Amino acid sequence: MEVLTLTLLNFRNFSNFRCVFDGKLTVIIGKNGSGKSNILEALSLLAAQKSARVETDLDLVKFGRGEAKIEAEVESQSEKSVLTINFQVIDETYVKKAYFIDGIKKRLFDFIEHFCVITFTPLDLDLVVGTPALRRHHLDILLSGLDRDYWRSIGNYNKVVARRNKVLGRILERQSKPAELDFWDESLLSHGSVVSKKRQEFFEYLNFVENPSSHKASVDKKDYSWQLKQSLLSAEKLIRNRERDIAAGVTLSGPHRDDFVFLFGGRNLEYFGSRGEQRMAVLALKLAELEYVNLKRGGRPVLALDDIFSELDWEHREAILGVIDKQQTIITAAEVDSVPKELLKKAKVVKLT
Repeated sequence: MEVLTLTLLNFRNFSNFRCVFDGKLTVIIGKNGSGKSNILEALSLLAAQKSARVETDLDLVKFGRGEAKIEAEVESQSEKSVLTINFQVIDETYVKKAYFIDGIKKRLFDFIEHFCVITFTPLDLDLVVGTPALRRHHLDILLSGLDRDYWRSIGNYNKVVARRNKVLGRILERQSKPAELDFWDESLLSHGSVVSKKRQEFFEYLNFVENPSSHKASVDKKDYSWQLKQSLLSAEKLIRNRERDIAAGVTLSGPHRDDFVFLFGGRNLEYFGSRGEQRMAVLALKLAELEYVNLKRGGRPVLALDDIFSELDWEHREAILGVIDKQQTIITAAEVDSVPKELLKKAKVVKLT
């Protein structure tokens, strides 16, 4: 899988920008504020990954403009496609997005199958120390892009939780009866079981698949692992906890309460890890995701590394160097001197002003 070209119109700080990528390695050099991270953000949006750098989509449109566009020519399994996202500002309050493949309007559901990128940025350190909601969101974005059943199930599950919570609130206010929960409990179990199963499969892959060229060997010989903490549902559990849910006015168990932790030698890195260990655990996760996407799609996604060499020591830079040639890789850096010279020799270098 490759991205060949990227065009940005009124996106973030770019009025009109076009970039042609090398099929193997592109290094984008630009000072802070030049927009190099915005390029990777645009690629993530093309892979249907919601930006973690904005509160609303209004922030994606260049200030004062009424519309914006991201367009890329991509190639997957020798087939080329043009992917487009149009952003239209409505009443200066929200943005309406439309998705196109080769000029034909598509549902997001169909759009996400055409491109995939794994991005590693300094902000990803929050996966270790941030909230469970952030980690669940990361899981949902990854798995939804690989599996239509997961996409459908997580979307329906979240809707059912919201509607069940409304019923719980009405019961608490004595405006509804507990029996009304029976229908929503059945839907919760149906969609939640799919979500739980597919999350469990992913973590089994992370921790138990043996591969001579696996992510663990690529990153470090030390033992990084990830523990999924699931809030599993059953009909009996929902009935048993019904009074507790009514008293709280919300659904207190289920996949929307799942979490996972990063471990190093059995230690939870959120509490007992150095910044370097936390960073390397996230990198190990990202490289594992590369292999998982390759397994599920039969092709490697694009790897995007945002200002990574300023964050890593030399030992861990070598881990990156060992994986860069396996797929198309795009690297950003603030200074050209921070990029290893052996990479610059074989890379296409794009300089932002």
